Amino acid sequence: MNDLPLNYAKVLFDMDINADEIKEMRELLESGELSTALDSPLVSKVEKRKVIDKLFPQSTRNFVKVMSDNGDIGISADMFEEFDAMKRAKEGTIVATLTYVTKPDDAQIEQLKKKIAKDYNKNNVVLQLVEDPSLIGGFVLRVGESVLDQSVKTSMAKLKRHFAVR
Repeated sequence: MNDLPLNYAKVLFDMDINADEIKEMRELLESGELSTALDSPLVSKVEKRKVIDKLFPQSTRNFVKVMSDNGDIGISADMFEEFDAMKRAKEGTIVATLTYVTKPDDAQIEQLKKKIAKDYNKNNVVLQLVEDPSLIGGFVLRVGESVLDQSVKTSMAKLKRHFAVR
């Protein structure tokens, strides 16, 4: 496992930069052409630094220069994933994904979020909703590494395996 994105994320997190400036930096680094240029060995370090000085917020410039100088702009997406995880941990937030056939109503969603928050001892839950008719019925809930699969599709697959053994 490459710890480089995590290391950059820790440094960025510890810099305690304004959220709007982090957002601006992220949007710039997610621009395909800009990140390709900043990561390219064909563009001189001097030119890269000029571009960084013109485009990036003052508070993030040196950080982006270090990433560019080290040829690490290409890992910025992974770095931001790690950064987001650190931010969520600090805020006491957990991300869960509910995959369903029939969308639950607002009251059910709120009840589920409260249950997840209680079970995982978190203050906030970000619940991502994904419709998947292939489940046939039921739902799949993913919270961190935990998966609760109550789908008809999985139940049918288990039954098939059970009867295939006999």
